[in-house]
Amino acid sequence: MNETGNARTIAFYGCARSVALVVASAVPFFTGSTEWLEAIAWIMILVQAGDAIIGATIDDRMKTFGPAGMSLANLLALLWLIQSVQ
Repeated sequence: MNETGNARTIAFYGCARSVALVVASAVPFFTGSTEWLEAIAWIMILVQAGDAIIGATIDDRMKTFGPAGMSLANLLALLWLIQSVQ
């Protein structure tokens, strides 16, 4: 498979995972499940932290600090949610 074919395949896999996360993220809005919201928040924190690590690996500051900042903001929001539920 040529480079364009590889890139396209990887993009399809990434898109499939992203669609799954969007669907899973919608569940708490319909069910009101705080536990489900917490689980999705943890998943997104890990995804964004992984993106930041990849950004650091390729020496791209925007792809490092942007996702790292979002990961930190989501962690703070999750901690706030956990405190407010207790």
